[in-house]
Amino acid sequence: MSLLSRLFGRKPGPPVAPGAAHRPPEFLPSFAVDRERMFDLSLTQRLAELLQTPQSMRDDGWYPSFFGAAWNASIALPAPNAFTGPDGFPYLRIDIPAPGPFDSNSLANIARPCVEVGCGIALFPSPDAADPAYVMPLGLVESLLHYGDWRGDPQDLAEQGPNRAAGSVALSRGEEVLTGTPSADYLPPPIARALHRWLTERGTADPRVLLMSARSMRPSRSLVFNISRRAFASEDDAQDFSHRIIWHLPQSRSITLMPEGWDEASFTPLAQLFT
Repeated sequence: MSLLSRLFGRKPGPPVAPGAAHRPPEFLPSFAVDRERMFDLSLTQRLAELLQTPQSMRDDGWYPSFFGAAWNASIALPAPNAFTGPDGFPYLRIDIPAPGPFDSNSLANIARPCVEVGCGIALFPSPDAADPAYVMPLGLVESLLHYGDWRGDPQDLAEQGPNRAAGSVALSRGEEVLTGTPSADYLPPPIARALHRWLTERGTADPRVLLMSARSMRPSRSLVFNISRRAFASEDDAQDFSHRIIWHLPQSRSITLMPEGWDEASFTPLAQLFT
């Protein structure tokens, strides 16, 4: 179970049969921002049906169906301002509307503004629901817009393969490691801005980053931040910090805390990546 699922998810209810057959996992819906396709009430109904599927039954085919419906479905936006979730991050609330008239909106319509201000999106199953049915971190919303895939960067995904392994990577002695400033394609300015804001609020006076690449890594590229593992009281604290950085990034991304002996002067200030 992911960190966000633990902090900000509904308790699973009794098993409910899916409303319709899921599309195959290799199918990727279009996530173009096209106003001609937005505000689709038939997709709203489909979305509501898909949310009845308990988490334990959400297989690889469920996610293309879910995001394909959610992107252009007609949804309600109860308030223009974000709220702070239990994980401490900002989310814009969207609702599956109740029967009757409502001001129609669409995930495709609000995704880019949310990314620009560094905000995730929380989908609620009804206007009176207290708990969200699905939570979309900032990095997931950016991934839909940037890559047309909720899972992340296609290059990262291809290098990871089907069995992504979490944890530390040991580089071979003498292996070539390349470092440099991440491009705006790899770390877009709005994401760099959100990361800079979050890190400075938590006491990092001058947040810095570099892109590290090595052939043995899966994926081969990783963002390295100028924060040493020694800054944390425990390994759990370091892992929690890393998970919170990943909230801002496509879930395929890899991040690394600054290895011992590295000079943070060689890192690029995050502020330079969005100003």
